[in-house]
Amino acid sequence: MKKIKVAFCVRDMKIGGVESVMIRTMDALLKHKEIEIFVIAYVKIKEQVYLDWFAEHPQVKVYTLYPSRWLGTNLSHFFLTRIFQHLCRDLYRWFKRTFIGFRSIKDIDVFVDFFNFSFYSELKKISKPKLTWWHYSIDAFVIGNYVKYMKNYDLLVALTDGFVSEFRRLYPEYSDKIMRIYNPIDINSAVQKSKEEKTPSGKYFCCVSRLYADKDIPTLLKAFDIFCNKSKRSDVNLYIIGNGSYKTRYEEQAMALPVSKQIVFTGALPNPFGYMRGAVANILSSKSEGLPTVLIEAAAVNTLNIASDCRNGPREILCDGAGGLLFAPGNAAQLAECMSIALNDKKRVKEMKKIAQENLARFDSNIFSKEIIKLIKLYA
Repeated sequence: MKKIKVAFCVRDMKIGGVESVMIRTMDALLKHKEIEIFVIAYVKIKEQVYLDWFAEHPQVKVYTLYPSRWLGTNLSHFFLTRIFQHLCRDLYRWFKRTFIGFRSIKDIDVFVDFFNFSFYSELKKISKPKLTWWHYSIDAFVIGNYVKYMKNYDLLVALTDGFVSEFRRLYPEYSDKIMRIYNPIDINSAVQKSKEEKTPSGKYFCCVSRLYADKDIPTLLKAFDIFCNKSKRSDVNLYIIGNGSYKTRYEEQAMALPVSKQIVFTGALPNPFGYMRGAVANILSSKSEGLPTVLIEAAAVNTLNIASDCRNGPREILCDGAGGLLFAPGNAAQLAECMSIALNDKKRVKEMKKIAQENLARFDSNIFSKEIIKLIKLYA
């Protein structure tokens, strides 16, 4: 039987939600022997957790397009250096696309551009079926004018019903080129991993997030300061789990607060589920999201979620607020009040956790596996 060759295209593989979802997607596909998987990345994979995964799955072949992160996605913060870097990178990529292209994997059946049209330039002249995943909000899609790329893709996969509904209203000409597939999660695996790691002692909140501007960690820090001052709770901590280019900046902001000794930046952890399981609540303070998997993971280990009511994912995951607490994006006072509810209103918390658990089945990896296999076979 001829195998269907599927190439997943991703800029780089840093620790984050998109990459972990891609790993889960490939895990689901590897259960089907008729699928052969390739990964095309801008730069070499360096995160140990992903290197370990690829070492355990040697059948998944990895191709690197660019020789260094400097030509890939690791851009300088200094604007003059960044401009020069962009020029060098664009020239190199043009040469690579024009004279080399994807010759080594020209027999791919389906290309999956897994992160927001990031491989548009590399894939636009390829005639094979091309699918793309969109991981952000509808607002980001509209503001960035990403609709201009739609004519070169066969299908856009969105993560929420809310995104699909708004997309079809705004772009009726592409209403038949979009579908929703929830991010997959292996609920049993999440529960098991949470038991493999020790939880910190005492009462604490946790935030598992990349440390970038759109995650709005400053609002979380300010809210925690308000919460501690109002409640007079010097025994409650905040653990912020993750890395990113804004980590140092956020650490400095935390150090300037009176509650700085109660805030801990752990860096990225290969298994944050233990921290999630023991937390009073898991907090997401983002300005915008796609479908934040961390909320699904926290619910899976029976932890209450507090999330900004940003578009599009949190409200859909938290059942319009019945399965968790929502606050207005950027509103530190509201977030502080949510923290107080999470710590003190045990009856309400118990009911929200129950609703969240009852609605987890829609994210089950087995449902996802059937959807993704059906989709790939449709276009192969």
